[in-house]
Amino acid sequence: MIFTCILCGSQDHKIVFEENGIPIAECSYCGHVYSSYDQDEHYEGYWDDPEEAFDLKWWDEAHRDIYQDFIRLFLKAPKGKLLDVGCGLGFFVKSVGKAKPQWEVTGYEIAERAAKFAQEKNGLSNVHAGMVQESGIPEGSLDIITLWDVIEHIPKPHSLLEYLNSLLKPGGILFMQTPNFPFQLWKARLKVRLKGMKSDGHYLEAKDHVNNYKMETLARLGEQCNFFEAKYYILKPIMSVAGSNSKLGLLAKVMYYHFSKWVFFLTFKKWNISNTLFVTMVKK
Repeated sequence: MIFTCILCGSQDHKIVFEENGIPIAECSYCGHVYSSYDQDEHYEGYWDDPEEAFDLKWWDEAHRDIYQDFIRLFLKAPKGKLLDVGCGLGFFVKSVGKAKPQWEVTGYEIAERAAKFAQEKNGLSNVHAGMVQESGIPEGSLDIITLWDVIEHIPKPHSLLEYLNSLLKPGGILFMQTPNFPFQLWKARLKVRLKGMKSDGHYLEAKDHVNNYKMETLARLGEQCNFFEAKYYILKPIMSVAGSNSKLGLLAKVMYYHFSKWVFFLTFKKWNISNTLFVTMVKK
């Protein structure tokens, strides 16, 4: 098992959760949290199970509000160039193209099956299969780069972020979405307390989410890759509750979104109790 912090190199740690035999550790020196699971650096299996149908209600319908919230907040310029890294089935790329046709949008997805869906079913010729590091995109050519639910899957993210930094124009923006670890840990512990640890349960996704971020550790990662001015936001929630069709559950999710937004505002953005972290950083 691997117990070395990617942010500071320390091996001093404490175990904060154990998911079906996989310890999740918090660095005793800098507070970064990571899974001890040894995942491949360029893992492609997230989308590549040929027996599993894509949940389009989740990836399309449930994400529409959050994508429109992003477009409203961050794409105010009449035109520009945006790269979506780990674009999955392409629904975010499609949303930007529809709402902002003057923007030049490109998506890269390492999983061929997902990229093929984006190309063939969503009709997106601007989505490409493969590693973005092999894209040949000119340095200093992009205004915004987005990573939606990507950074937590990457065991050693520095080289990717440094490469993406090189693609941005001076003052260009990196946007990342990732689970908010303090909230996720609370939720995982509550699940175990109420229902016990299940072999097929979803807790902290120890095999997929190999790095778990807090506001301060995500900002520190950005600084180490030549980004600064980390600013956090609370965007609209995904309009679905994973594994449930409960309307009451969805209502509770929406109410919690409004509550967490007020807490964030009233504490001058110090207390982020949201389910998810949304951050922008500026290229140095």
